[in-house]
Amino acid sequence: MALSFQRPALLLAMIVPAGCDQANVFAPAGSPPPSNSNPAITQTGTLTVRKSIEQLRSDQAALSNGIAAQQAQFNATRGQLAGDARTYAGLVSGINSRLQAGTTPGNPDLVNQWNAAQGKLDAVTIGVGSLNSLASQVTTQASVAGYLLENVRATYRIGGAVDADHRNLRAIEAETRRSMQQIDRLIVDLNAEISRENTFLGRERGNLAALSYNVNIGRLGSPPGMGAAGQPGTVTPQPTRRPVPLQ
Repeated sequence: MALSFQRPALLLAMIVPAGCDQANVFAPAGSPPPSNSNPAITQTGTLTVRKSIEQLRSDQAALSNGIAAQQAQFNATRGQLAGDARTYAGLVSGINSRLQAGTTPGNPDLVNQWNAAQGKLDAVTIGVGSLNSLASQVTTQASVAGYLLENVRATYRIGGAVDADHRNLRAIEAETRRSMQQIDRLIVDLNAEISRENTFLGRERGNLAALSYNVNIGRLGSPPGMGAAGQPGTVTPQPTRRPVPLQ
C-alpha cells in the first residue's frame, strides 16, 4: 500500500516545476527562453527595443552632423561668392572710370584688369556649380530623414517596450522633425542663392563682353550698330572679342 501512494506524489513533483517554467513568459530580458516555450509567442522584450533605439539615435546623430556640415559648406560658398562678386564689381568700376576719362586703345593695365574681372566671373560660375552639387546632397538628406522617421514610427509598434523606451523614441522623433525643418530651410536658401547667382552671371557675361570692346577702343562707347554709348558704370551687352592678354 505504501508504494501505491509514492507514485502519484512523484508524478506531481515532476509536473509542478514544468508548469512554473511555462508560466514565466515575461522573463527578464537576456534570459534564455525555456526549451518547451510556445513557438507562437514572440518575446521581444526591452533589449530588442533598446537596440533599435540605439541604432535610431546613432542614425539621427549622423543626420544632424551631416546637415550641420552642409549648412557650413553653404555659408562658406555663399561668402566666397559674395567676395568674388565684390572684387569683380570693383574691377569693372575701375575700368569704366579709366575709360570715361579716356585712355589708349588696348591699354595693358585695363587688359589685365579685364582679365582679372573675367577670372572672378569664372570663379562665380564654379561656385554656382558647387551650390548645385550641394543642393543634390541636401535633397538626399531629406530622403534619409523621411526614412528615419518611418523607422521611429515602426519601433513604436515593437512589443515589450517600457515607458522609458517610448520617451526615447519621442525624443528621437522630435530631433528628426527638427532636422527635416533645417533641410527644408537649407533647400530654400540654396535655390534662392543659385537663382540670384545665375541672374548675376547672365547679366555680367554680356556686360563684360561689351566692356572688352571699350577697352580695345580706349573709351566708353557702344559696338557698331548698338546705338548710344554706354554710361559710366554700365555697359551695353554685346558679344565681341576679348582683349588679347599681354605676353
